[in-house]
Amino acid sequence: MRTGRWAFWLLLPAAVAAMTTGVNAVAAEHVETLATSAGSPVALGAEPVAVTLAPPAAGKALSARVASVGENRKVYLVARGLGTDEPPETIYQIYLGLPPGVAPSPDAIYYVGSLNFFHAVGAARSDPRFLSFDVTALLRTLQSRHSLGDNTTVTIVPAGRPRASAKPVIAEVALVEQ
Repeated sequence: MRTGRWAFWLLLPAAVAAMTTGVNAVAAEHVETLATSAGSPVALGAEPVAVTLAPPAAGKALSARVASVGENRKVYLVARGLGTDEPPETIYQIYLGLPPGVAPSPDAIYYVGSLNFFHAVGAARSDPRFLSFDVTALLRTLQSRHSLGDNTTVTIVPAGRPRASAKPVIAEVALVEQ
């Protein structure tokens, strides 16, 4: 029994140091929002929805913000606050910078990924869960093609026919540099 107590007291400072070091390392990382949908939640349904992402404050255009992202940094497309009244029974495909008139396809360079609402039934708009997608390479490609301007568009497309009574929403869509 005595050996157990000593081991506990010897390991306790190491455990606290390990936890504190991890917290400080995460807290020290700089995160910057490059563009956001900030405003009303994004309501999804049976048709594609285009969401404009604009820089959060007056100043540099999105293209200039992307150009200033360092080589060792990443840009993520983040969907926060997913919620729905009922499961839509389909996934939604996400596209970044999809030009008008171009048909969405998971094989296209604009395809980011997909999201679902399986665990978002009854979730409040303030739900802390989020989904993130690394879009660094895609943004650099769009930048090299001169396809980025002051803002960009995220297009969200249902992969199938969603349940009519489902009312899926996303509280915010943003581009975040980390």
